[in-house]
Parts: sequence; C-alpha cells; structure tokens
Amino acid sequence: MNQGQADVTVQHRFALRGRPTRTEQLTVILPPPPEPLCRPEDLAAAHRLVVRRDAGLGDCLMILPTLGAIRQRFPHLAVTFQAPAAYTALLAGFAEVDEVVPLNEPSPGGAEVVFADLSNYMERHPQAWLVPRIDLISTAFGIPPLPRAARYQPPAGARQEADVWLSEHNRGNRIRIGMALRGIYGHRSWLIPYVFELAQRLAALNWEVLIFDANPDAPQYPGADEPTGETPVVPIHPERAASPGCPGQVACAYGLELPVVAALLASCDAAVVPDTGLLHLAACTGTPFVAIFGAIPPELRLNYYENFRCLTAQGRVPCVPCCEGPQHIRCRYECLWAITPDEVEAALHRLLAELSRP
Repeated sequence: MNQGQADVTVQHRFALRGRPTRTEQLTVILPPPPEPLCRPEDLAAAHRLVVRRDAGLGDCLMILPTLGAIRQRFPHLAVTFQAPAAYTALLAGFAEVDEVVPLNEPSPGGAEVVFADLSNYMERHPQAWLVPRIDLISTAFGIPPLPRAARYQPPAGARQEADVWLSEHNRGNRIRIGMALRGIYGHRSWLIPYVFELAQRLAALNWEVLIFDANPDAPQYPGADEPTGETPVVPIHPERAASPGCPGQVACAYGLELPVVAALLASCDAAVVPDTGLLHLAACTGTPFVAIFGAIPPELRLNYYENFRCLTAQGRVPCVPCCEGPQHIRCRYECLWAITPDEVEAALHRLLAELSRP
C-alpha cells in the first residue's frame, strides 16, 4: 500500500433527513503517501535532526521507534525533539533523543541541521485511518521504525519520589494495578463511573489500585476524604467486600510529574488504559496492560507493542469505527458504555494469568 495507489474498501455511513442511518461498502483509490519530509541521504549528510511535534503524549511517544531506527542507522546524528513543555522532562529520559526543547523555545538551526515538523503530518496523511500511526511516522523519513516500543527507565529521582508517594498511600497489597481516569478526549477515554467501579472491584480482591490523571482537581474516588463533586458514586457490592484485616486500597495519583507517573506505572503488575498517552507510556515502561478502544480502530495504535489485551466495541456498536468524524459533537459514547467493568476485569485476570505462566 505504501508503493502507490491502491483500491481500498471502506464503509460509508450517511443518513437522509428523517430516515435511519445507512452503511454502504465503497471502493476508493487510496492516494500514495506524501514524499518524505527528509530522506536518508539528507540525514547522512546532516549533523543534527530536529523533530517538532505539537500533539499529545501518545503521539510523541509513537515517534520514538522511528527516531530509534534513525539513531541506529546514523550514530553520528544528534537528535533534538521539540515537544510540548509538559512532556519534555519525560522525553529527555529516552535514549532515542539527545535533547528535548519546549515548543516555545527556539530550536537549533544551521546549514547542517535537518528540520522535520510532524505537527500535522499524521493527521493529514492520506492513509491516516488505514495504516498504524507508528508506521505512518516512518514514511516522513523513509526509514522503517524499530519493531518495538521505545523503552523508558525512570531516573533515580523519579523512582525515589514514587517510592515516597507509595509509602504514604499503599498498604503492601500483593497486586498493584494502574488505571487511567480519562484522556484528553471523551470519545477516547473510558467512563469515570466504570473506572471507579472497576477500582472498587479490584480493591475488594485485596489489590492496590492507582488511578492516574494529569489534573490535580480531577474527580476523586468515592470514599476519599476529598469531596467528590458530581462524580457518580458507585454502589458497594456486599458480595465482593474485602476480607477484614486485609483491605485493598484505591489511591488517586493526580497531577504528578510524568517521570513520577512513569515510575509508579513501572511498579504496577498491570494497567487498564484507554486510547490515551498512558497506554503508550505503559508500553514504554514494559507494564502489561488491558487497552480499551471506543471510536478508533485499535490496530492503528498497538503495532509493535506486547503483553497486552485489547477490548473494542467494533462489531457491537454500528457507528464504530468512526475515526473522529464530526459526529462526536453529538456523541453519547455508546462504544465506551458497551465495554463494561465485568469485561475489563475478566480481561485483566486473563492477562495476569498468562503472565504468571512459566
């Protein structure tokens, strides 16, 4: 498909006024990928590559397998990553880059510098909804990515801060699960009532649960000392109550620096993550995970990752995949309501069972 035009079958959904939505199969000619932003010969002649990406955390992390391949092929080449300031401390810890510069600061220039702005490259790519994002990035350089997630080792300071945080919040439970409360987009998050219900279920098994969110004022887990605001309070399941003397623990890890989040995530036995940056961070820290996908086809995000289980509403909700079309203005997230805590808990148990086999 990357060699030129190709016939591709797609689903087209439309509705005439006053009539139900119809779906038809159409065959379209897929445009060829754009010319690379810079070619291998450009990189061979340069002393520095500057890559700019103004996007979310997951999008930045999905660039790293390609940068790793570039570093491997051109060891003389210094790599500067220009990214949102919120991610620079984390990205600086990856071996795939030499330097991380915030977007609002000038990037290195000069005759021997190659500049690649990926800020809109993937979104405008003609194959954006047919080819995995990691592979799309590689077309910008004409170099295949390394077939694995970039590996992140939290620095000693972040590990120490995470240990202090855990000493204040955990009870020494035998299994620790990380969960993402929400992502930047509602249609790519799981639902907060479901997150809290699953956390309650796992705590009832005497497990420890860490719920992550970038906002320190995110809705608190019901039962915490802080007010819950309008957060739906999940009913207690008496039949799943924790054993006396050995209760589980649910702690809200909100508003922490990303290197500390990565250290906490690396300490987890597994994670439950929707299609957000925390999914890709789990892959980079080597944390097994259950991935939850609503609108987006999971095959566009998960290639080269390992030790995960994936749950999707494809085949169960007729509007999936919708690939972030204008219908999200009116979206009620039927695809996310379809993936229940029962289903996610079962997938988590299967994942942990597979990991424990010799």
